[in-house]
Amino acid sequence: MNDHEAFCRQDPATACLEQLQQALAQSEAFSVRWYQLKSYQLDYFFDKHLEDDLATQTTQLLQLEAVPAVFRTQLYFYQAKILHAKGQRIQALHYADLAANDLEQLFQAFADPLRLVELANLHSVMGEQAQAWQLLVLADSRYSKSKDPVFWFELNTNKALVQQANGRLADAAYSRKLALDAIKPTGDAGKISVASGNLGRTYQLLGQYGLALHYYQQSLQIMLPGADDVRRQLHLLRSAQLHCQLQQYAEARQVLSRIDTTLLETVFRPAHSLLQQQLLLPVPHCSAD
Repeated sequence: MNDHEAFCRQDPATACLEQLQQALAQSEAFSVRWYQLKSYQLDYFFDKHLEDDLATQTTQLLQLEAVPAVFRTQLYFYQAKILHAKGQRIQALHYADLAANDLEQLFQAFADPLRLVELANLHSVMGEQAQAWQLLVLADSRYSKSKDPVFWFELNTNKALVQQANGRLADAAYSRKLALDAIKPTGDAGKISVASGNLGRTYQLLGQYGLALHYYQQSLQIMLPGADDVRRQLHLLRSAQLHCQLQQYAEARQVLSRIDTTLLETVFRPAHSLLQQQLLLPVPHCSAD
């Protein structure tokens, strides 16, 4: 709902999370400003894969009896994703339905195309790919003359999610390239890094390992120290896997040596742990997952 990066650009010399914590400490609790800053903080946790922090904050904030409507929608949105990631599908669908209802009302009230994209993203995460695609096509058609690079970045990123879920990897790669091309002129390092990594992953699934490694390396080069530490571990792990798939075993081990396992475990996925173990074998196993 809110973009923490826009807020943090006001003071590039100070770490974003530190800026947010300082601003929150200086704001009256539960004031309009406080909720806005909390919204930025939640967005930061989500964007930086700090899932434990996001889950803790979201669960606590949902206990409040009265919160601004848009902020409440953001809590529903994140709670649905958190529960879905934990495999609690029934509970996730409950919060997804609440978020979807709010997002539809927000779109009707403000005609903001990003609300449509967020709604589509929610459907996609819940496995409802047909509904997600319909909303994305509607957003594309209705706002085809938009000059907002963030809209085109988000639209094409979410198109790729649906296409990839449906096994249309070549189409997904095309959409991810459009997302990267849209966001590059903004100079937004965070989003450019995400777009590059997404494109790299899709090329990897297509078996185009050299091209995939190129985009992962581009992503790693522009990551911000401190802010992108968790995502860096994920991209290093995939880069090591790609070196292995290219039969560049020495390079794979060198990249593996740069991984901070503790940080990687903060976004624990069984597949990540298994992949790391496979790559550390005397004869590395290059999983094709």
